[in-house]
Amino acid sequence: MPENVFDLDAYVAETRKDPYKFRYGGQDFELPHAQDTDWRVMEVADQGDVDAIQTLFRRGLGPEGWERFEKLPQPAGAMGELFRRWQAHAGTKPGESPASPSSSGSTAGPSKRRSAGTTPARRSAKSSPAK
Repeated sequence: MPENVFDLDAYVAETRKDPYKFRYGGQDFELPHAQDTDWRVMEVADQGDVDAIQTLFRRGLGPEGWERFEKLPQPAGAMGELFRRWQAHAGTKPGESPASPSSSGSTAGPSKRRSAGTTPARRSAKSSPAK
């Protein structure tokens, strides 16, 4: 292989992180480190997309693990917490998937005032003088 070719296979093998292990229903499971998941799915899952989160779990657990996991109850709160803890294991928070590019500086400027006038306070019926 030419020297100037980036060997992505070698990079992936060298940078693989520790998997995330958890126990549920008396069974042990293991998900790959979030950095080692498909970035296309992680980006969508990171925005709270339930289908994408399920896809990450299914792919991460593998066929045997998913078959065992799928048979267990999956309350939304518990599955959300599992996803958040998996992200925390990777050192990220919701909205900061490990596949996200670094943030750039703010491009927003100060807001523009739309009106120079002010609205006079309205008097309620209670505060109006009786006629």
